[in-house]
Amino acid sequence: MLRQLIFFGLLGSAALAALAYLLPSDAPVSEPVPEPERVSRVVAPPPETRPEGPRLSFPVGCLIGEDCWYMAFVDLDERPSYRDHMCGIRTYNGHKGTDFALNDDATTAVAIHAAAAGKVLGTRDGQDGTPMRQADPAREATRCGNGVRLDHGDGWTTQYCHMAQGSVAVRTGESVTVGQRLGQIGSSGWSEHPHLHFQLEKDGAPVDPFVGLGVTDGAQCDVPTTSGRGLWDNAAAHNGELYRPVVIRQVGLTTSVPDQDTAKFDGYPKKARTDAEALVAYIVIFGGPADARIDTLIEGPAGEKVFSGTQALDRAYAQYFTFAGKKRTISAWPSGVYTARITVSGSGPAGPYQAKASADLILQ
Repeated sequence: MLRQLIFFGLLGSAALAALAYLLPSDAPVSEPVPEPERVSRVVAPPPETRPEGPRLSFPVGCLIGEDCWYMAFVDLDERPSYRDHMCGIRTYNGHKGTDFALNDDATTAVAIHAAAAGKVLGTRDGQDGTPMRQADPAREATRCGNGVRLDHGDGWTTQYCHMAQGSVAVRTGESVTVGQRLGQIGSSGWSEHPHLHFQLEKDGAPVDPFVGLGVTDGAQCDVPTTSGRGLWDNAAAHNGELYRPVVIRQVGLTTSVPDQDTAKFDGYPKKARTDAEALVAYIVIFGGPADARIDTLIEGPAGEKVFSGTQALDRAYAQYFTFAGKKRTISAWPSGVYTARITVSGSGPAGPYQAKASADLILQ
């Protein structure tokens, strides 16, 4: 039985309190984020120690914040804790590239382009492009999935992973020009969501294209001075400079305790009966900074408050799933449209942030 007042993010069992799950990665992942050593300011290495990389064209044919979004950035902290180029946690431990993900409602193919001119070192195609809902041992050996690796000279390479099956458009040994089509975004390999894993390396070591830096021992970024240090040549044309400490992946409203996989991959029906046992709002977020506040409001057909609750994260999470709501205490809910409104807010690397999302459920 459900409690009369539900807030499983706080009151549920340990297994439901802070659910961490499969991340689309190229290395094993552990959650939650271990607490890093306290530092008052993280400082980048001096300019003379930064590799002079090639100027990079944006590798995806979409607009960040509109039809695609940043799922994860490079982890610049070599310790068990992790930090992105903005001193935030929009990454996870050991992540070596930048992940460009398609919106869930994307209906058209999105091309992947060469970030710089070079020669094709290798390709792979023919791998299953179905998003992986749980760890699949069959994909372990080919985590990158369908992909392309380019050589740009002087030790610089780029790699493009998780392409759609049958989309690879170049061959090994071929010379490519900047912006040339390499394939299209897919979900092959170790991937639970259609995205491009873009990896820049110098002499085999990952480099973050946003700041032109490699991994360091904790002192990985200095937000006020990162502007202009990146390697992107045309990021602004793709909204590429947009940084959000928190991204709401899914939000929904259902009538029972939601399952995390269903919430992430399928969603729940948009209609239900008025004698439903409960009304429960759920949310999946990427980037859950410590002390982030999650405010949940469920409104009835006339805009009346059915439920409200607040949760504060006790620590940081690369991904977070939680739900909250209320059990029915009357014979039936009034018929009409119910709305879940969830706000995630706090103070991020660049100041205060707020992310909002809503979802409707019709009771009839």
